[in-house]
Amino acid sequence: MENPTQFSDMTLPVWHLQITGKCLFELSNFDLIRCIRQDIFTNLAMFEIIERIDEQNTPFYADIDSMELMEKLSSVSSEMLSVYKDKLDRIVENIKQKHLIDLADIWMFDEQKETYKDYINKIKNKIQ
Repeated sequence: MENPTQFSDMTLPVWHLQITGKCLFELSNFDLIRCIRQDIFTNLAMFEIIERIDEQNTPFYADIDSMELMEKLSSVSSEMLSVYKDKLDRIVENIKQKHLIDLADIWMFDEQKETYKDYINKIKNKIQ
């Protein structure tokens, strides 16, 4: 059987075929972001993002992708986020108690910090 990704020059279908053959832990941060962006496997992508943040004990494990990961997570519906309320509460509390936003070294501009805080507040409001 031939690999269908060899015969397509359309990047989205090729990417989709590639990720369907992977386990969650094999997906890159970009793959997870793109899943939410494309509204495919959103539940699984959200689960994996939350697990990675929880496992690393910081939302900044992904360096430059951290901002977009949190943006995409905050864009998910409150119904979906509420399934992970306990973990998300713990993550938000950890961020606030340890002042992780202020300590992160990924910010190029102060406005990015404020935007990130907005994402955190959005998530917090959605799971209350």
